Amino acid sequence: MLFIILAAPFITAQSLYTYFNKSYEQIVNGSEIYTSLHKSKVKKKVKVLIIGDSVGEQLYDNHTYNDEIYSLTTNQAISLAGYYILLKKFTDINSDSLPEQVILILHPETFTNNLDQKFTFHYFLKPFYKQENKPLLTTKCLEQIHKIPFNALSQLPFILNTNWAPDYQPGKDTTYRLISPISNDYIIKINKLCIQKHIAFKLYSPPVRSSSRNLIAKYSSGQNECIQCDLTPEFYDYFKNIQYFADTLFQDHIHFKKQYIPNDILRLKIK
Repeated sequence: MLFIILAAPFITAQSLYTYFNKSYEQIVNGSEIYTSLHKSKVKKKVKVLIIGDSVGEQLYDNHTYNDEIYSLTTNQAISLAGYYILLKKFTDINSDSLPEQVILILHPETFTNNLDQKFTFHYFLKPFYKQENKPLLTTKCLEQIHKIPFNALSQLPFILNTNWAPDYQPGKDTTYRLISPISNDYIIKINKLCIQKHIAFKLYSPPVRSSSRNLIAKYSSGQNECIQCDLTPEFYDYFKNIQYFADTLFQDHIHFKKQYIPNDILRLKIK
């Protein structure tokens, strides 16, 4: 206890220092989120804008793809809500020079994210639950946020610039097979934004493990859960075009081993 009391002023000063100079953004878990957030605010003419989860980030990482092919990929924990916010920021600042195409690369499991994961506090609230983004949060999104313990504290310096998050077990909604309510809201918003801006929109799945065929079939059977969403052709192509690679190429159930990451699998560089 005495150590904590004596260390508290130093911890506070250190937290304020890393908070104001933003150095924590490259140190905390999920630093790729802050990289994409910064890139989303860059004035830049690009041909293809890519958003997506951590497998999308393996395929088109946000450190390498900074030219005509411009990557804002991050991880699955930020959900479709996070991808939409990144897209909205980029298209707003580049309203006079929009990309020709937006590509969303998501593993099928990512669509089930309803901001009901234990990672949501650290990976979504800290980077996105800010005043500037609140107009972009739907009612369902805010409802989920308000279920997270200590959500109002997520922007405090000594919390924001650490890996701390409350230890809790969020309740899971098992009434949907593929499209969670929040994913449903934001896939619609992404599609509508692209239509309004006259940007071509394409939805891709990364390659998946051969042993996941049955799981993918289960997800595919839930694709019509996207109610009020004129994306039936996109989801049909999404599942029809999934490629299955040998399990030995993967380090876990979705991510490639580094040496087997496909190079430009969508052949964007030659289009």
